[in-house]
Amino acid sequence: PLWRQITSGAQMLFVAFGALVLMPLITGLDPNVALFTAGLGTLLFQIVTRRQVPVFLASSFAFITPIILAKDQFGL
Repeated sequence: PLWRQITSGAQMLFVAFGALVLMPLITGLDPNVALFTAGLGTLLFQIVTRRQVPVFLASSFAFITPIILAKDQFGL
């Protein structure tokens, strides 16, 4: 039903916002790049899995420490 799709969409918006905006801001990266690559990765994933797996790909907080270390050591 439509109400379930709207509810799921709103839930995904709030979940993805933290990963897509907050994580790049913490690490000093560009949130626009995170949004673009998450969208592109999700579209490719949906094509490969033929939309059988309802997943949205986004940034992960698990990689904050390695990203910060790489930025500090190599100036990325």
